[in-house]
Amino acid sequence: MTLIKMNPAREFFRERMLPNEVNSLFESFFNDGLGKFERNVFFTPRVDVLEKQNQFEVHLALPGLKKEEINIAVEKNTMTISGERKLKNEDKDDKFHMVENFYGKFSRSFTLPENIDITKIEGTFEDGMLRIVLPKAELKQHTTKVTIK
Repeated sequence: MTLIKMNPAREFFRERMLPNEVNSLFESFFNDGLGKFERNVFFTPRVDVLEKQNQFEVHLALPGLKKEEINIAVEKNTMTISGERKLKNEDKDDKFHMVENFYGKFSRSFTLPENIDITKIEGTFEDGMLRIVLPKAELKQHTTKVTIK
């Protein structure tokens, strides 16, 4: 015989709260459309940064964008990648019932290490992935020998 420990709070939630709340959530969602659930202001592309012997690589997932919609700027030791992912609504009479993708403007900034040759940074964009190569440069020695008198 197996004993099952009763948890009154869990039973109350499962039997009384969950069905009504879930049903009202789905009802309001499908009846109201996207009104309350617009997802156009929180788009932050995912980034992978890896280091190789002679370079760093930054990979950004940017599905649905074209390379003309992406800007890469390097100022001093900061690289900024920005753009906008727009919701393409061909027919204005269409009513979305679910939108799980994020849309809107995005901007990601990265502080570059001192040993990056910013004149040789290159980017490629293929299959929704932006790959930026940051070649390493030799660090210049900023040390001097001080003689004691």
